[in-house]
Amino acid sequence: MNEALNGLARSNAFGAAIVFVIRTIVISIGVILMILAVPVAFVTPLIPVGLPMGLFGLVLVAAASKTAHTFITDGLRRFPWVWKRVRFAFGEKDAAE
Repeated sequence: MNEALNGLARSNAFGAAIVFVIRTIVISIGVILMILAVPVAFVTPLIPVGLPMGLFGLVLVAAASKTAHTFITDGLRRFPWVWKRVRFAFGEKDAAE
């Protein structure tokens, strides 16, 4: 999503509007999932439903926003044991260490 959808946003104004709408919808869904993940995590403590829901929301926000993508990936790289497990979801193809 961080790419301009095969140059659609660069070629004309209508394509830029479509990309803007798609990114807005994806970010909205991601934020809503992250907000709902907290109460769901407290309601279902034995079955971890909130954690994957929150991580999926985080991935959606990072995929749609260039600034959030950089901020989130830099934060996750501080914890190598987490980064090794989630780096492919963020589009990183660097070698496993």
